[in-house]
Formats: sequence, C-alpha cells, structure tokens
Amino acid sequence: MAQQSCASEVKIGVVADWPPLTAVDERGAYGLDVEIARKVFSELNICPRFLRLPTSARSLDQLGKGAVDVLLMVSYVQERAELGVFSDPYRWEKMRLFSLRQPRMAMDLKALLRLGYRIGLSIGSYYGEELKNLADNPDFGHLLVGISGSTQRVEMLAKKRVDFIIEDEILGRFMGRKLGIKNFYIWDYPVHNNQVHFLLRKGLFDAAQLARFNGVIKRLRPDIDKLVEHYTHHTVPRGAH
Repeated sequence: MAQQSCASEVKIGVVADWPPLTAVDERGAYGLDVEIARKVFSELNICPRFLRLPTSARSLDQLGKGAVDVLLMVSYVQERAELGVFSDPYRWEKMRLFSLRQPRMAMDLKALLRLGYRIGLSIGSYYGEELKNLADNPDFGHLLVGISGSTQRVEMLAKKRVDFIIEDEILGRFMGRKLGIKNFYIWDYPVHNNQVHFLLRKGLFDAAQLARFNGVIKRLRPDIDKLVEHYTHHTVPRGAH
C-alpha cells in the first residue's frame, strides 16, 4: 500500500498510559483518541507524528515550549487556553469513581473524603471544579493521591493502597478487564462530565485553517460517535485474541 503523501506534518503529544484512549508501545501510538486524530488530520492532508509523553502535566509543558503541536483529549480550562488554541469539542468524557466496594447511593466526593477514604488521581488532569475545590481544602487535599499511569492507579486500588480511583469511564472499564480485577465497581456518581478538544500550539493554524479544522470535526462527528461506542463496549487489551 502506498504511503500517504501529506502537505505537512504535525507533532502530536500522546500520553503513553491511558489505554484504550491513548497509549504507545513498540508498534507506535494507538487508542480511541489516536484514531480520531488520524481521521481528522487525514481529511486535512496532514500527517500526524505521535510523540510519547508520560503524563498530562508533561504534555502541557511540552506544548507550551513548542516541542509538540497538538494535544489530544484536553478539557477546557482557562489556564490551558493561555498555552494554545482549543478546537471545537469532538467527544464527551465521563469521569467516574471506581472501587473494590459496591457503590452506595447518595455518596458524593466530599462525603467519601470526610470518611477518610483515599482517592487516586491522574497527575495534571482536570476533574472539574468540585474536585479542584476539595483538593484546595486542607482537610481533604492529603487524601487525593496523584498517581502517574492508569495501570499504576488500578494496581494501587487492587492492592488497597487507595480506596477509590477516578478514571474516564471507558479507560476504567478497559483496565478492569485487562488486569482481571474481581469486584471492580463503577459508581454512577458523575464526578465530571465534559467535552474534550484538541489543544493546538499557538500559530499552528491561521483563522481560516482553524475554521476548516473545526468543520472536519463537525463532519466526522457521526464516525467519531461510532468509535466512542465501540471503545466503550467492545475493546479488549491490545494483542489479546
């Protein structure tokens, strides 16, 4: 098959340990948001070059320094808008609590923290204002434990070193299957529902190019929705049969 000839190339930062959303191994980058990026940039005749990055915080740092051109799956936060330009949103992200204990009704984050439960989080990720305010509260901040990778967060939960973790719903379900954890429960409590975007390096696109980019996202939304549905219910660990 002939290699695609591209008008230009972009460097896309990929967090290495968020399967099945973004991941990198010896065969390259893969996952839901990587597939979406390939679809969008292919429509623009731009070749993506995916660069492995360890955490969301490092990704933002690299974008600010101009080492990468694009980040995937970024929630809108005003501070991040100072680092780059947000595209239109391309899918919804649903952050949920996972635990080894059966969910109880009417238990919110503050109630769990008041009981002394420890919650594992991704370093540098944004989980909404509720959690941000709790992290700033000296009574609760020490119970929110930053853990760099999704595999590590799930393993910390399995070893009972934290009582809960917060993950994207798709990622959490996938990791529970991949690691074969028994009694792995997802709570209905909506920690944070928000739309995610591409975050583009300032100066990457002019106004007309950005409008075209957003138009491609809009046109591809039915295809993106189908991909999201597939990854939510049908993904298996890479290499499994």
